[in-house]
Amino acid sequence: MMIMEPVVKFKIQHLQAAVALVLASFQPQPKAVACQPTIVERVYEMGSRVNKTDISELTVALNDVAEELRSSRIELARYADSDFSGAIKVASDIRNHTIHVAGIAESFVLMLPEKNIVQSYDRNSVEFAFFKAIKMVSIATKNYLSLIDQITRTSEVRDSGINLQAINHLLDSGNRAAAKWR
Repeated sequence: MMIMEPVVKFKIQHLQAAVALVLASFQPQPKAVACQPTIVERVYEMGSRVNKTDISELTVALNDVAEELRSSRIELARYADSDFSGAIKVASDIRNHTIHVAGIAESFVLMLPEKNIVQSYDRNSVEFAFFKAIKMVSIATKNYLSLIDQITRTSEVRDSGINLQAINHLLDSGNRAAAKWR
């Protein structure tokens, strides 16, 4: 089973500095400084420039991480359909890795420039694709974490107070009435 292995966590950790570097190269953002002050300040002080090829390669890497998260989520959902007990164990095992990945993905989102700056880029530009890839990683991570929460969450069985004999009587009388109308 390919359900999110620590490899995704490893990939996103290595992308973290590169994402901060690219975002800092656009222009200093207060949000970015709040998230990764050391990285962003150093990059800005160095006057680092990032070329479009670097941004494209990083965008591809982010899209790959998002795709891995989506496929892992789909696989976990299918596994839960066939073996729910096993899926609970797997979801519990990968929960901490996923939370860590979600934290990194959310730090990427927090480092994004203001909305009006993002919207000022052409929708077909390399920069806009980069911003979109960051959002896609964040969304994929949140969806995966949500599925893990759904699988692992337990609640007590509550007595609904419904009389099963009354429900069965309604079912029988409804079936008899439906049979008369055929």
